Amino acid sequence: MYCINVLTIYFLMCIHHAISISLNGKWKGYVVSTDIKFSAEIPGGIYSDLERAELIEKNLIGFNDVNNRWIANKSIAYTKSIEVNNTFFEAPYVVLILYGLDTFATVYINNEEVGKTSNMFLKYNFDIKQKLKLGNNELKIVFESSVKVAENLYDIQSLEYVVPPKCVPKEYNGECHVNHIRKMQASYGWDWGPAFPSMGIWKEVELQPVQNALVSEVTTDVHKKSNLWQIVITVFFETFGKKNTVIDKPTHIICKFEELFLNDSLFTNLKVRNNLAKATVILDIPDDKVQRWWPNGYGEQKLYLLDVKIIIDTDVTERKIKVGFRTVELVQDRLEKGMSFYFKINNIPIFAKGSNWIPSSVFPENLSRKETLQYLLKSSKDTHMNMLRVWGGGVYESDLFYSLADEYGIMIWQDFMFACNMYPTTKKFLDNVKEEVRQNMRRLKHHPSIVLWAGNNENEAALYGNWYGTGSAQIYKDDYVKLYVDTIKNEATIIDLTNPFVVSSPSNGLYSEEKNYTGSNPYSNIYGDVHYYNYLRDSWDINQYPVTRFASEYGFQALPSIYTIMQATKNISDLQLDSSFMKHRQHLPQGYNFMKLLISKNLEIPKSNNTIRELMDYIYLSQVTQAVSMRIQTESYRQMKSLFNEVGEGMTMGALYWQLNDVWQAPSWSSIDFSGRWKMLHYYVKDFFSPIIITSRLTKANELLLYVVSDVLKTLENLTIEIIVYEWKSAKSIHTTELTNITVKPNESRLIRQYWLDVFLERAGCGSLATAKENCMLELILKDAKSNKIAPSNYVYPYPLKKVALPDGSIKIKVKPEAVPSRLQNQTDFQIEVTAEKLALFVWLEVGNINGRFSENGFHLLQGKKNITFHTSQPIAVKDITNNLIVTSLSRIYDNNLRISDVQIVIKELNNNGA
Repeated sequence: MYCINVLTIYFLMCIHHAISISLNGKWKGYVVSTDIKFSAEIPGGIYSDLERAELIEKNLIGFNDVNNRWIANKSIAYTKSIEVNNTFFEAPYVVLILYGLDTFATVYINNEEVGKTSNMFLKYNFDIKQKLKLGNNELKIVFESSVKVAENLYDIQSLEYVVPPKCVPKEYNGECHVNHIRKMQASYGWDWGPAFPSMGIWKEVELQPVQNALVSEVTTDVHKKSNLWQIVITVFFETFGKKNTVIDKPTHIICKFEELFLNDSLFTNLKVRNNLAKATVILDIPDDKVQRWWPNGYGEQKLYLLDVKIIIDTDVTERKIKVGFRTVELVQDRLEKGMSFYFKINNIPIFAKGSNWIPSSVFPENLSRKETLQYLLKSSKDTHMNMLRVWGGGVYESDLFYSLADEYGIMIWQDFMFACNMYPTTKKFLDNVKEEVRQNMRRLKHHPSIVLWAGNNENEAALYGNWYGTGSAQIYKDDYVKLYVDTIKNEATIIDLTNPFVVSSPSNGLYSEEKNYTGSNPYSNIYGDVHYYNYLRDSWDINQYPVTRFASEYGFQALPSIYTIMQATKNISDLQLDSSFMKHRQHLPQGYNFMKLLISKNLEIPKSNNTIRELMDYIYLSQVTQAVSMRIQTESYRQMKSLFNEVGEGMTMGALYWQLNDVWQAPSWSSIDFSGRWKMLHYYVKDFFSPIIITSRLTKANELLLYVVSDVLKTLENLTIEIIVYEWKSAKSIHTTELTNITVKPNESRLIRQYWLDVFLERAGCGSLATAKENCMLELILKDAKSNKIAPSNYVYPYPLKKVALPDGSIKIKVKPEAVPSRLQNQTDFQIEVTAEKLALFVWLEVGNINGRFSENGFHLLQGKKNITFHTSQPIAVKDITNNLIVTSLSRIYDNNLRISDVQIVIKELNNNGA
């Protein structure tokens, strides 16, 4: 079942019109002022259309993000023949509904203009009745180059004053002035993705006859009032040619609430003002009649079906909505120092565990692909996430995205689409933004998953930190308040009275308001949320990380699987780290240098004459470094959920790492690469976001602190911690310490024990006090009263692994299918037995181009044997795994003989792809 908000209700299905028609499907297209013609698929976009027609090379191969850029400087036209029958022709109004045009378009019927568009995020309704004729009509939509429009708007704005930045960094290979237009900001290039300045009809197109009024939206607000849930259902209407009048037709709104309620309300006078009207129905539902919606890990995601039927004369509109009951509060209480910043859902404090969501594709027409969205959101749910932050440089996502978030219990922190830029504040721009806020909030606010609206990404930080030379100029501070406070916040807090709003991320929350939104450092650790990146310090040192109230962005880059990289090239020479291809794919300035620096602080980078092997080793080491770094940083936040340090920092209640997903085959901060492969990080996410964890902090003074962190809402009693010491030289465990009779309160992080690490290791038999930490590592295990393991194992590396004598890398693999009837030759689930005679660290399994997921990966093999399950999306044979399985461990990458066969497997796959 789905769920819906206490503060919201959500629409699962579209309006159903008995005689409306969809104009999706086959259209014709052409590049204006050229002889280039093509067949188009709507919803769609110019890059997808031209690639499908083989008029350009595949967009995501090689350097084609730049090679195909000529498209962005052209005008594009789309045409479709529509047949109008008597039913349409006799209606007073015929409305063309354009759910999404990207971005600057002029719409024509039979070569007569009916309207223009200037915002990718808006739905446009045009009454085209007066331009129609009975029978065949031509619908034409002409798109102007957004690159050229943006440049023109920049030039006009600059006559008064410059609104920076002018362009993206050169490493992005992008375009300029995207901040002057209301379009997906990342389509002009970002540090994790290519620039494809798209054009096209990226959402559905519909034609509808209207007798009186068009139902433009139905929204709900859910309020908790004592022992009742009050549901406010608002129907928004749009009329055509009736500016200030009254529709004298009786208007019925019938609400049928699954299992709960039936209401029939009659409105006889629908007042119209400036072609807009609305009607409201209020339902009261007893609290004891409903089950609440909970975030993932805290309870069920119960949803109820609400059927809303609107009848005006002969016009019938119906919407089916999934409703969830939950309350949300962003708690910002005064503390001894600063203020708290955390979410309460149904009056329960929630530690937000999750990631940042970028668009699932750089091509907007692909953003509602069910398979992709289900996979990414399910991968979030399956790794214990309960929140995703929809980042402000992308788009307001599809209805399907939020419906899946409702279903999976993934809370959504929803940015408005402004990121890392200053923006103009002309009346035309602000009016455009107002309508953007209204439409998208009305469309989305009903979802129980949405728990926060945020005005922008990092623009307060950019202003305060003088990123673009604007910090000292009052005009930019005034513009900031005009846009995000006077416009967006003002509209948002009127439209949605149930969900909280913050002006920026990062910000100091309520304290920012007290400082007029631009007068305080948004990176303060004792207010609001913080973004933190540092690529120069040792990322495995927990002491470098800030102790914040809420960490809403942080991360480290890693390379994707070599199989993912191979999707983007057919040239074997590209598969080396210093190739022009690999440099082209790295958009972070000095990105590879940072990556190399971080790896080298803890791991040795091997040398080889085999360039493919070098790349494979580098990929592996980058993923190990990223995974361990993120585990240590995230656990540092979780450790402080119930604690304060000596300067008043702490009570950390959120960890949203950057970033979940990718849009192309390139190095990035993601935990899931473009092909859907989990990086080592995502397997680690499953561990460090577990409801209960055992975790350590090694201080600068070499003191070892042990914590148990619990997100469960019951007391944990009679717990036992096992500390197992492993010696590198003997490659076996040499000592075990047990801590018993441990109690942890509900929803608590508790410091259990402190040790001087050198002394502990010396007593464990690791050698003299001076050298003990060089000779051993620790495994931490948490068990309940029945000796059942209740948390993932965790590890302490007292000494940089590049300086220890690692055991050899000999590993044996045995693959066997699950027990099934013999008549079935192919399977989707396999057991893989992994055996090592000595300690094997960061064992990594990869199976060619077979899509699948391991139950564990990147694991330590410390007790000789481990059984892993491999699940594939398509049935395969055992030989498909055994012939393509690559096994890597930290020791194996330094063994030339063991790596030869791995390289051969990769070369074979590359040849199969046509290299």
